[in-house]
Amino acid sequence: MWESKYLWDSVFPVTYKGLRKVCVNPETRPSFIIADFFAELAAKDMMTELGIPIAIMWPQMPFLLAPASYIPGQPGFQAVISTTSEHASLMSRLKNELVMVCAIPSFLVWLRWLTALRKKAGVRYPSPIQLTASSRPACLVLVNSFFGLETPKDLPPLMSPVGPILADEFLTLDQPHGSFLDSHDRTAYVALGTHINLTQDIFDKLFGGLVQALSRGHIDGVIWSLPALTRENLYREQQLEVDGELFSLGDLLDNKASSVFFPTYSPQRAVLDHKNTGIFVTHAGGSSANEVAYHGKPALVIPFMFDQLCNAVRLEEAGIGLRLDKFDFTQEEVTSKIALIAEDEGDTFARNVLRLRRIARVAARRKHLAADLVEEVLYDDELRRGNKRGLASRPMHLETADVRLSWFKKTNWDLYLFTFGTFIGLPLASAYGIYRFIKGTGMREFMGLLPRVLLRGRDSISPVIFQKWSRTCLRY
Repeated sequence: MWESKYLWDSVFPVTYKGLRKVCVNPETRPSFIIADFFAELAAKDMMTELGIPIAIMWPQMPFLLAPASYIPGQPGFQAVISTTSEHASLMSRLKNELVMVCAIPSFLVWLRWLTALRKKAGVRYPSPIQLTASSRPACLVLVNSFFGLETPKDLPPLMSPVGPILADEFLTLDQPHGSFLDSHDRTAYVALGTHINLTQDIFDKLFGGLVQALSRGHIDGVIWSLPALTRENLYREQQLEVDGELFSLGDLLDNKASSVFFPTYSPQRAVLDHKNTGIFVTHAGGSSANEVAYHGKPALVIPFMFDQLCNAVRLEEAGIGLRLDKFDFTQEEVTSKIALIAEDEGDTFARNVLRLRRIARVAARRKHLAADLVEEVLYDDELRRGNKRGLASRPMHLETADVRLSWFKKTNWDLYLFTFGTFIGLPLASAYGIYRFIKGTGMREFMGLLPRVLLRGRDSISPVIFQKWSRTCLRY
């Protein structure tokens, strides 16, 4: 995981310098920056240095922001992947929490590396990660997902789920895709993303399971969108039986079998929108997870990295998919899970697919909310910085006060300690002091002093009363 983190962050100097060049030029300075989460650091630097308001777009709920006590660990960094603690064992929850603790040494090494990288790029102040330890965002955060796929939780005003953000129109089917789908009414569509480079072993097990599902009648066609990079790594001379005929893998990749189609690119949304697409075999990347929900198709998910691991669990828990483990799945498992989805006893998948499809289509309207939030923050920032110096005259209107408060004050510990001290601590201390006074030397000294005081005024005190007081005091 850390290797990929170093890889993505290594481009920071280029991103920072390029973005700063645009922002410092009055002719090209933007009024607002909407940045992908990979460019978050550079965008936050522009907000800090130049006062430009920003929004960060995340494909899922951001790490470390707005944590919920019932979500164990950090999604995407869990030892035992679970969306909530509801059905998680004590041991699995403990393991998930310990993942972040065990990552602290690696995090500190990465932070030193990042600080050196920033200094080399000309940044002379701490990174935004070091500037705040708050679990609330200091800028607008837009999440390209929706509750129904994401685990519901309370969010601060500056965080909003606005997905699935999908275009109202999409590419239509070309002739090869259209002809194949029209002639195969139970098609499995396979797309594992542009960045996944399959090994021969994973390809063989996955394709073998699909071919076996074909032979058993669970599906009647396969469209596999296979990038050129993956094709180059496959052994084309391998012999496979499809439709009762023997083909080399090279012939199959060249589309010489009637029930298997291997394009290098597919208009994914058009394929998913077709009525004859029955199953989507996916890696559950952010876009694919949104599209499978929006277009209403059951999914067989084989996640490889990052948010795919969480999305796979979310799709399964939403009742619209089944998971494969990339490390130990088998050909037979692929076939059996395709059979479960295709046969769908009790219409469980069908009902949940329709349920989530309806939710996703309503949630998709929130892309307009995203635009409204950007506009809100822009207007607020413009007039908060209306003075000559360009300094903000007041906090952002969506920023909660706890971002600006110390931990001691925002958690009300000062109030709790004052209350405890006043109403519990002080009475207890007073009672203890009185007890020690009565039982200790203080009382003896007081009672010994009292007769001397009374002797001075004995002429005005009854002799009987004075004698009784004297005898009492002498006992001490």
